[in-house]
Amino acid sequence: MDSSIHAHTPPKPKSSPGWMITIAAAAAFLATFNETFLNVAFAPIMADFGVDVNTVQWLTTGYLLVAAIFVPVANVLYRRFPTKALFISVTGIMVVGSIIGALAPNFATLLGGRLLQAIGTGLLTPIGMNITLAVSPRHKLGMSMGIMAAMTTLGPSLAIVLSGALLTIAPWKTLMWVFAALVLIVLIAGAFVLYTVVELGRPVLDIASFILVVVALIGILYGVSAAFGGNIVISGGAIIVGLLFLWAFIRRQNRIANPLIDLTPFKTAAFNRGVAMTMLGLLLVFAMNVAIPLFLQAARGTAPLSASLTLAPGILLTVVLGPIAGRWFDRFGGRFSIPLGFAVMAIFVGLVGLAAGQTSLVLFGALYVPAVLATAFVIGPSQTFALSHLDERSSPHGVTVISTSFQIAGGVGTSLAAGIYGMVSQMQLDAGQTEVDSLITGFRAAAILVILTSVIGIIIAIRTYAARKPQAQPAETSAPQSAIAGIMKTDVYT
Repeated sequence: MDSSIHAHTPPKPKSSPGWMITIAAAAAFLATFNETFLNVAFAPIMADFGVDVNTVQWLTTGYLLVAAIFVPVANVLYRRFPTKALFISVTGIMVVGSIIGALAPNFATLLGGRLLQAIGTGLLTPIGMNITLAVSPRHKLGMSMGIMAAMTTLGPSLAIVLSGALLTIAPWKTLMWVFAALVLIVLIAGAFVLYTVVELGRPVLDIASFILVVVALIGILYGVSAAFGGNIVISGGAIIVGLLFLWAFIRRQNRIANPLIDLTPFKTAAFNRGVAMTMLGLLLVFAMNVAIPLFLQAARGTAPLSASLTLAPGILLTVVLGPIAGRWFDRFGGRFSIPLGFAVMAIFVGLVGLAAGQTSLVLFGALYVPAVLATAFVIGPSQTFALSHLDERSSPHGVTVISTSFQIAGGVGTSLAAGIYGMVSQMQLDAGQTEVDSLITGFRAAAILVILTSVIGIIIAIRTYAARKPQAQPAETSAPQSAIAGIMKTDVYT
């Protein structure tokens, strides 16, 4: 995707780097904020539109799927169009999507508006990252990237609390109007502050690759979702089609000069294991973020704010624990901390599942806190482990792969958790159990999913470090690190 024709030279700065970084960080915050903003509203949306849990979860699964597809596209657009015009266009799409969702007369229209928002999420975060890398002084690059990392972490956390608070005083469509207003403010600010920060040209966007990855991801995720709806034939067919298109996508990336996603990092075994551990850690967060609000509101009659506050303490404390976990990894590595993190996740999610049958909401929420705190010792360190094993040429491609895998893990986690929760609950209800008991059993099934994935994470982590030989480090670890890889290794935690 390299530029072959340089048609534009960046003008002299018209505003300070600080303001540019502020706009980029605000955009990244809103992009990730919107990933979980509607989760607490799933119950009233289901009631308004008469859809089941397997359908409503596509508001998150579909969102993350589209965001994942557009992450690699962002690099092409960023180097082809003026920064200000691109930023205004992308945020404008998010505003339009929010308005469509707010006015939606049916679920299909709401989903369409949500997917327009997702295009913005997939583009805004990497565009904001590129703006920050371009304008930040080299000696402050670590701090600037740390700000970006903090905003993308705080976004989903604060979204849960704010949406829960709004739903106690207003209908769920208010969430779409509020988000539209927030994005519009950032759009206007960007129109005054931003300027083009990269030499523009005509980088190539391989349309065939884009179509292949779209069909592949839709097929696989739709197949997983349809499996829980009981239609095995359609589910199996969708998954097979998705896998075939994924195979074709991979072959094409390895054969063309300008791949949509450079797959070079996957040639490094340690990188693959790091990405796998990162995605398994993320699965807990996304799975529980959808299962807990659904369960509490449906089975316990909990108000939206109370449901969101049950999630919020653990997620917000994880932001605080992140730097500690990062420094621990820098000092001691992840040989013990990553497997221990997965083990704590498995144990306390199991306890949360048991507490689902109790009446105490405080106990339920308190047991969830250690489970989500443990992700701080898994997600960031696993990501750092993966990137630290890439050389200077492969590191930027590794960042793109990890950014894309974040969205895919979210989509898979949401789809699996909601699907298992809905399927098992319905099976128990058909078997004659009460509605509350059926929902408890369904939630415990979703918790078992997280326990199993955490056990897989433990196995991968142990095998990863058992396979490493300190006296013979892989060649790629001794190669000079790129600016991005170096930052992700240490300073990002600050």
